[in-house]
Amino acid sequence: MPHSPTTKWTAVLRRLLQASIVLTLLVILAGSVVRMTGSGMGCPDWPTCFGLIVPPTQEAQVTWAPNTFYGQGQMIVRNDTLWIADAAFTSSEAYDGAHWTPYTRHDYAVFNPVHTWIEYINRLLGALLGLPVLLATAWTLWRIKAHPKWALTMLAALLLLGFEAWLGKVVVDGNLIPHQITYHMAGAFGLLGLLTAVYRSVSSEWELHALKAEVEVEGLEDDRRLLFRLFLGLIALLSIQIVMGTQVREEVDALVKLFGLEADRSDWIAQLPAGLLVHRSFSLLILGLSYWTYRKSFGLAGLKARAAVVLYALLAETALGAAMYYFAIPRFMQPAHLLLSAISWFLLVDGAFKAWLMLRKG
Repeated sequence: MPHSPTTKWTAVLRRLLQASIVLTLLVILAGSVVRMTGSGMGCPDWPTCFGLIVPPTQEAQVTWAPNTFYGQGQMIVRNDTLWIADAAFTSSEAYDGAHWTPYTRHDYAVFNPVHTWIEYINRLLGALLGLPVLLATAWTLWRIKAHPKWALTMLAALLLLGFEAWLGKVVVDGNLIPHQITYHMAGAFGLLGLLTAVYRSVSSEWELHALKAEVEVEGLEDDRRLLFRLFLGLIALLSIQIVMGTQVREEVDALVKLFGLEADRSDWIAQLPAGLLVHRSFSLLILGLSYWTYRKSFGLAGLKARAAVVLYALLAETALGAAMYYFAIPRFMQPAHLLLSAISWFLLVDGAFKAWLMLRKG
């Protein structure tokens, strides 16, 4: 049977949203890798990197040299200071300070090619994310009369993505101000939530028109309503847990700044505030509610599998958090822990909207 125009339209939008969600998860992961490796200032300016579209790969590219062409805005490191070219020119045999202006947004003037490219890949993923979000927003605005909520939510997602890009610039200009980094991450989770909500709604309509909808048992509205509330409760608890986790992470970042990225971390747990213990114990409450949600999902088509996957994701996240606690916060575990939090967040929002859509149909 050939697909209807509605099916084709929602199928395209669904693919765009899938790409947006995957890229958002990758951006969250990349941001954590940036923090794990201390690469946040790998590119000291924004949106370029040392004034270049393609970042430098060797020190010679950010060091003054005679008879070399420098484009307007290109940066060099000289005397522990960043200098920016006032206009395009070719250097002579001797350094002429008249062509250069000190960069005053911050005083960070270090070039590390590994850090530069880690930060650049993070930015590149963010730029790639903008493409499917922009296309999905345009796609929904084209059919705004049929689905105004999709269009408005996607417009909000696009605006939030723009705010995230601006905040990224503020973070770099401020030389990684701690709270701004946390706000930046919170924005990414908010964007993920908006995209997931639209994706679940679009997917439900696509499944209906494509004759792939899950079979729903009649007469279980009370059970679905309970599960919807449980999903919302888990979303609220996980949100609190993520905020507490960011506070712990800021304390770890402070220790990194004090002792260095490669320092021995064996006694760092003892130096962290009591909030870490609350964060650790709170995970048990989330796991308990997640298990109860799974038990209450028995017999609910379309929701039991989601509740199970949420439980598995939260178990993995909790286990990784415990490993970080007992093994002195290994750096390589930090990005994986955050990624599991983001995946759990996605699954919970998806499950909540699935339950809500099933209730609305009933």
